[in-house]
Amino acid sequence: MFSSGGVAAQETVLSLDLGASYSLPPAGGTGVASTYANGGLRIGGYFGAGGYFHAAGTGGLALTDEGASWASLLAVGGWLQPVSRTVSLGLAITGEAFTVGEPVPYRAAYVIAEPEVSFTFGGTFIRLAGYGGLGSSEVTVTRTFVRDTRFGPRVFQVGFPVASDLWAWGGIAEVGQRLGAFSPRLAVEAYESPQGPYAVGRLGLEVRPEAGTFYLEAALWETPDGEEFVLIAGVRVRTGGRSTILVSGGRYGPDPLLDSPAAGGLGGGANLELARFGPVPDLSWEVRGDDERTLALAVKAEGARSVECVGEFTDWEAIPMLRDGDVWRVTLPIEPGAHHFGFLVDGAWYVPPDAPGLTEDEWGQLQATIFVNEPDAYPL
Repeated sequence: MFSSGGVAAQETVLSLDLGASYSLPPAGGTGVASTYANGGLRIGGYFGAGGYFHAAGTGGLALTDEGASWASLLAVGGWLQPVSRTVSLGLAITGEAFTVGEPVPYRAAYVIAEPEVSFTFGGTFIRLAGYGGLGSSEVTVTRTFVRDTRFGPRVFQVGFPVASDLWAWGGIAEVGQRLGAFSPRLAVEAYESPQGPYAVGRLGLEVRPEAGTFYLEAALWETPDGEEFVLIAGVRVRTGGRSTILVSGGRYGPDPLLDSPAAGGLGGGANLELARFGPVPDLSWEVRGDDERTLALAVKAEGARSVECVGEFTDWEAIPMLRDGDVWRVTLPIEPGAHHFGFLVDGAWYVPPDAPGLTEDEWGQLQATIFVNEPDAYPL
């Protein structure tokens, strides 16, 4: 997945999540429907050339007696670097530890590694990725005993922790096409796990009007327990430069690593940016939240008489930038994907040393690369 472009390069953003959700148990399962109040903090940003990170501490408070409150610590780090105009290599590492409370206490921790290679040809995007996950889980099983006492029969309940090793490995192949505001995607995945093999075919569609993003995905899973059909939908709307509203729901797919079945639910909430901190580089960029496809660039060029931006999002035509002291600025339309670019400072080619995704073109000229993510819409 392309790293998102919602913050300036090498700048760190702290944000707050608040929301609510309603979950349904798996079909044929023993659970009950539950309502939750959710909340947490997120922090994320960029480092080095092509590196990114994201961490979140979140939790859900059960609002019904039958529900189980939960808490999670999630950390994601990765690297995505172009090796040519059309080919990029990357690696993403995800780690999570979470716990679920009564009535069936459960906790788990795992790490997932996903190496990938991606190809972009105009509006076509192809991604091939591997998948490997390891972890462990522990569930407390309650057993009931009836014993005779001098006061008569008494019922005793004793909890026994049952630990399990978790592992899964597999691969993902995905192809997508950008057709203006529409982005259809097709993916096939295969996994092997202690439960047996999993296979899934996904068909998704993203629509990106100016007001926000709508996402719809259908998938057919072949699991060790039989077939599962799932369907999810979500809408994401930016309500300002520092806030986003997200609503999503449907029937979500199983997890081969955690051995969890398909289940349904509905969630909604808001993300509010609290602070930005860290060094501001010579080059900063931001994908504006009003339509998800506006790129704002700012580059330092002290003493320059003219600065122009040149890149794939300008069709390699020189676009003049406006001077703001020693900083030159421009705002341009942009589509999701990988974009190579640079600047002409007084007619000479220039790329700041801290620019993201530094690589050489076929003539040996240094260029920068930014990755603009397809706006996501996942449940809270």
